[in-house]
Amino acid sequence: MKLLSAATILVIASLAEAKTRNLKSGKSTKSWSYPKTKSCKGGSTSNGAEADAGYSGSKAGALIDTGDNICAGTKVPLDNIPCVIEEFEVDNDRFALGTAEQAGGNVTLGYEGGYAADTEPITASYGEEGMCPVNVHWHAGTEHLSVGEYDENGKGPGTLERRAAEGAPIRQGLRCHYYDETDAKFVTPYDWQYCTDMVVGETYEVHWPHSNMGACNTANQYQTPFYDGVFCKFAEMGLANAKIGVQAQIFTIVNDEDYYYPNLIDGMIVGGEYGVHMTKYTGSTTGDSRSNEMCSQYAGITWQVDRKCHLISASSFDKMCADMLSQKDDMSGDVYPHGSREIVADHLTADNQVFEGNRKN
Repeated sequence: MKLLSAATILVIASLAEAKTRNLKSGKSTKSWSYPKTKSCKGGSTSNGAEADAGYSGSKAGALIDTGDNICAGTKVPLDNIPCVIEEFEVDNDRFALGTAEQAGGNVTLGYEGGYAADTEPITASYGEEGMCPVNVHWHAGTEHLSVGEYDENGKGPGTLERRAAEGAPIRQGLRCHYYDETDAKFVTPYDWQYCTDMVVGETYEVHWPHSNMGACNTANQYQTPFYDGVFCKFAEMGLANAKIGVQAQIFTIVNDEDYYYPNLIDGMIVGGEYGVHMTKYTGSTTGDSRSNEMCSQYAGITWQVDRKCHLISASSFDKMCADMLSQKDDMSGDVYPHGSREIVADHLTADNQVFEGNRKN
């Protein structure tokens, strides 16, 4: 991440308040029963975070509870602002962090954005950079574009029905190409116990925000909202030394235990075809409150995005939701799909893409 000026740090620091609050309630009282099959197709896989040096993984709630949730309320508040003042003129000085590149963008092999970024993405694994996952959540459809994998020609089981709390429909993103209404694994309903508003056959983009300011390897590591996890130790570390990034992996849900993976909470799947064909670039936070007109000021963060779409069992997601609901913080606000931002326009997408994997998509 770009080093910030002292003036910028003081501006952001004035917005932040380090707070401690009592433990949130809302844990699930259900118990999880593992499916008989416990492996993904496509070769042996591991969890990206657990494989990283310096991070031992959350072990899904096995860490000792050490008292109050020290991360609660530590989010640094930055409002969305208009992306441009005049057409295609992006003024970095209007953005609190001095940079304006946005996500999610086009991650197709060979693509280059039109925004001249002076930031560089983190290309090493996040664990090697002293970062840990502080949240997991997902979006309805994809917020990124990978031509031939998840794009405007993708398919799914129907129209999105879930609505946001205020009653407005959430935005559906792009889809993968796997869906086949004649194949039972795409259309057989699954009895969801922990996740809500999920549909077999649908495409979801999963995000694992990472930070070196998180309460790594403690019971406070995972937080909802994710901003509390990202900025947990901001008051003592400051943004000058901050490293923030997101892993993103795209899945189509199937009702088939051959595609079961037991530990989605801890990071993207790596191995076989999973987590190999990657695009890394800098962007921003996402979600359907942002668009090509209204931009996020949380910019300059690294995105590491899997260009391929993968099949995964519904039970894998339900196990992830069970793990989320067993965390110290109340993560019930993230056990359903969130709305997707429209694909970021070229002039708002950074030009610093780094590609891994030598086969197109």
